[in-house]
Amino acid sequence: MVPYMTMVMGMDIKEAVPISMMAIVVGTLTSSTPYLKKSMVDNELVVVIALFMVIGSVIGSLLIALVSSSVLQIIFSIVVLYFGFMMLVNKNNNKPVMHEKNRGFYFTLAAAISFVVGVLAALVGLGGGLFIIPILYLLFGLSIDVARGTSALTIGFAAMAAAAVYFFTGRLNAAAAAPVILGIALGGTIGGHLGTKARPVVVKIIFFVIMLYIAYNLGSQGIKGLH
Repeated sequence: MVPYMTMVMGMDIKEAVPISMMAIVVGTLTSSTPYLKKSMVDNELVVVIALFMVIGSVIGSLLIALVSSSVLQIIFSIVVLYFGFMMLVNKNNNKPVMHEKNRGFYFTLAAAISFVVGVLAALVGLGGGLFIIPILYLLFGLSIDVARGTSALTIGFAAMAAAAVYFFTGRLNAAAAAPVILGIALGGTIGGHLGTKARPVVVKIIFFVIMLYIAYNLGSQGIKGLH
């Protein structure tokens, strides 16, 4: 979203990021409803991830005026590309690595990762789902469906916190955000229903293509910002 608004629409990144976060709120909350109906969500992880991503997102939103986004964009492009490739080559999980004896450890790990992801995602205007989905899939051993459902619900809450900070500090351009939000709401509703029915291998291929595109745009935008 941010690369499109900065490269195609010519927006400054500090104006594009708040709009992107608001769009993420609408998109994730509308797309998560079908996952909830089909029980494709780990409710306990949602609470942990959402709480710490909210805290991280608020801090990241407050730091945006102090941190150079260009270097972060380049780093994120590399991480996004790596996660996309790993998601593509790994087989779909049949059994989570979490169980009753180690659940506390994984909850603590989820809290720490979510906080860092929340801070960094708010700084560059990306949805944390780009990182939460691969982490839940690769590290926590959740199936691709449950990883997507859990991520969709938690990212909405985290982005909501960041968007609220941007709104109350006067950095959200409401006029520019309105048409974006309308389109995202429609797309999120349709995408959520299609996502619950798609085969895991199809989802992984689509996810990789999206990650590849985002990595390219983030990297090129970051390199331009260094000059």
